[in-house]
Amino acid sequence: MIDHHVGKIVRESVGILVVASIISTFGGIGIEALSSKLVWLLPVIILLPSLNDMIGDFGSIIASRFTMMLFKKEVSEKNLWKRNHVHHLFFVSVGIAICTAVYVSVLAYFIASVMGFPFDKLVFQKVIFIAMITTVFLILLLFFMSIIGGLYVYRRKHDPDNYLIPLTTAIADFGSMILLALLVAWLF
Repeated sequence: MIDHHVGKIVRESVGILVVASIISTFGGIGIEALSSKLVWLLPVIILLPSLNDMIGDFGSIIASRFTMMLFKKEVSEKNLWKRNHVHHLFFVSVGIAICTAVYVSVLAYFIASVMGFPFDKLVFQKVIFIAMITTVFLILLLFFMSIIGGLYVYRRKHDPDNYLIPLTTAIADFGSMILLALLVAWLF
């Protein structure tokens, strides 16, 4: 019985894992394009891995929580926006993500300062702004993608987690790198 479940998970996940890996790989292109600007912007270099991981983690949490709501019959397509479960997931995710983005930005700037990066109030504000915009935009994208994708996969009698978790983490990787690169290019 266990072999059947493992085989099902592998069958459902292999294709999406390949797609997710390709998406994540392209994220580095945006960072490479701005490597000359990032070299002197140490707080952003420190911020990138933690921001990237944090957004991916939120994508996994949102996807798995929504999948659980589907399996527990707490939500359906007909009552999706009428149920407090989805609203609660949305507002808690966005609120915690914003707080975490600010915290991680301040910590990245602090670490950069300890390493000798000079404190500049305007640069500090821009780093926080970059982290917040990147986080909010991607959390919104991942939230709606998890709901639409989750419903689509669930209707086809597959486990949405097998698709959504790799996909949300890949989009978080790709999106955070590209969006961060665009914001750095725009602000610096």
